[in-house]
Amino acid sequence: MAIGDIIVGIDIGTSKVCCCLGQINKFNQVEILNSSSVTCEGLKRGKIVSSDAVARAIRFAISDIEATQDFIIKSAYVNIVGMHVSIFKTRYSIKLEDKYAGVSQKDIDAIIRNVGQFEVPEGYQIIDVVPSKFITDSRITDDPIGIFTDFLEAELDVIIADKNVVKSIGLVMQKAGLQIDGIVTNGFAMRDIVLSDEEKNNGVLLLDIGAGNIDVTVFKDNGILFTDAIPVGGDTITNDISIGLEISYQEADKLKKQYGLSRTKYIDNDYSITLSTYTGEKNSKTIKCSELVEIIEARVEEMFELINQKVEEAGFKGSVVTCVIAGQGINSINKSEKTAEEILGVPVRFGNSKTANLIKSECLGSYGIVKYISNIKHSKNIGSKIVEDVEPTFFENVVQSFKSLLGAKPNNIRK
Repeated sequence: MAIGDIIVGIDIGTSKVCCCLGQINKFNQVEILNSSSVTCEGLKRGKIVSSDAVARAIRFAISDIEATQDFIIKSAYVNIVGMHVSIFKTRYSIKLEDKYAGVSQKDIDAIIRNVGQFEVPEGYQIIDVVPSKFITDSRITDDPIGIFTDFLEAELDVIIADKNVVKSIGLVMQKAGLQIDGIVTNGFAMRDIVLSDEEKNNGVLLLDIGAGNIDVTVFKDNGILFTDAIPVGGDTITNDISIGLEISYQEADKLKKQYGLSRTKYIDNDYSITLSTYTGEKNSKTIKCSELVEIIEARVEEMFELINQKVEEAGFKGSVVTCVIAGQGINSINKSEKTAEEILGVPVRFGNSKTANLIKSECLGSYGIVKYISNIKHSKNIGSKIVEDVEPTFFENVVQSFKSLLGAKPNNIRK
């Protein structure tokens, strides 16, 4: 990566589209310039159901950021839900022509290019190749540049995705007027902002719980073992409250945030709650707090049971020694990590990002994409495409005014 590189990350979620703009500073670290969030309902159960709605939200989010910059964004990195992704592990080695020349970027490129010969299952395509470690004559490392060695071997995670889903993502980006720089799985997007190096090495279950999906990812030995998604989330809990108590969705969401607990046994004071939008036979209704929590408890338990089943069936339960919860889906449900510990059987914590004061909390996913791309060690070209936003000169303004009088369409001054 080069100083000044601009990286744009777009996170397409169930309830919103978020965009984050970062730039590589003189310390080779990513500096956040801006972020934006736009409501969107074009994604359901991890699939794009309205390309126009998603494209419109992307365009609005990008425009919000462009309004604060002196350039126009032409491309971006975008996320993909784990249910559309599979991981294959492979190894490849090369013999160096000159042991004392040291490993170069060219040698690493040769290894990664070889993965293009990887036999991909029908209906899938490679979207990412991630080296987890390199092996030389003398050591195992994640950065072999400059090491003197006769041979270089790499352990690689090959990320493949459903071709039709990739095509859908490409379509919405095209409609939004953007090219795709790359596609990043949700697990990788959140990895570098909520997980410690120790967790990534020892074995961790990362749960990115959003409004409508839970991305389930297992990391170990600094590599990715498994990723998938479950089509439930924070909105599922809100919907259950709305139906169960016969109240509006808006009031259900408010009550969830105000009284949310993962189990009734954690209730200290069983408050009375008056339902202001009750739609039953009577005009109003008063319930106990425990009635609300019972609904939340059933859904939260079901969520973690589904997660546990998913990891067990995939055969990676034994690789998990801890669990980290990210996302905004159940952050308002107090003690939900305790319920997770009881069901998953491992220590659980909420992932705390150090960027909370820099960007909006709902934009952590898009920031994670930017962070992940900026951390790629073995690539020279990671920047998104931008063009200068050229201000029209006095002469150009006169010409445009003259054309308007003649009924001609004005030119686009932005280049």
